[in-house]
Amino acid sequence: MPVRRSRHRQWMRMLNRRINELIELARQIDPEAEAKVLEPFEEEDAVLELEVNPEKSDEIYDLMLERSTQIWWDDGFDIVVWVHEKKPVALKEE
Repeated sequence: MPVRRSRHRQWMRMLNRRINELIELARQIDPEAEAKVLEPFEEEDAVLELEVNPEKSDEIYDLMLERSTQIWWDDGFDIVVWVHEKKPVALKEE
């Protein structure tokens, strides 16, 4: 049985590496991007939620779509990436 545990740990390390790669790619475009890794809902391996500045959201969305698809083809990991625009901070009244 130790072989199974070892294989699972190896699989998890590779999955986490790919998730971190996606987060770093987003932060190259928007250093203030906020990331949360959520539990998968159904058959996905992972769900990644990114909150980014509105002016960068389209560029990050396109990059995430391209890279997560490539990860699927190369490694077989189904990583769903949600890209949300950060809501503007309301100005405080003085």
